[in-house]
Amino acid sequence: MKQDSTRNTAYTVDCEDYVHVVKFNPFDSGDACSLIAYGGNNYVVVGTCKFQEEDAEVEGIQYKTLRTFHHGIRVDAIAWSPETRLDALPPQIRFCTAASDRKLRLFTSDLQDKNEFKAFDGHSDYINDLVFAPKDGQEVASVSDDHTCRYAFCSKHY
Repeated sequence: MKQDSTRNTAYTVDCEDYVHVVKFNPFDSGDACSLIAYGGNNYVVVGTCKFQEEDAEVEGIQYKTLRTFHHGIRVDAIAWSPETRLDALPPQIRFCTAASDRKLRLFTSDLQDKNEFKAFDGHSDYINDLVFAPKDGQEVASVSDDHTCRYAFCSKHY
């Protein structure tokens, strides 16, 4: 990672393609690093980062890509599940995306062999935002230009 010389505390992570959305995981993932996800035209990249402001041993930013997920369409929104844990055995990454095809996609990965996703239909227009229920992460709420707020129920095993 390189520090941007035009600003005092700005850092740059180089990306291979356009990036349309980025989201830090607001929940405790059981690791000292922060989880971050960014989405582009056909993919979501999940990584960890630690800033020098958080750890004196880090120079600038320490970033590591954990996994790139194929999405198949431009990513317009990302929401992290509170079930995401890096300290679990195996680790569990869980997030949901919204796209221009008016579908939600729930991704679950153990960062090894398990990489699953489930699509949810329901909205008839552009999805503006989405969020997981903060306590157990079993529901995702989404709002749309179709003037609805919809809830998708996501069991741990689909």
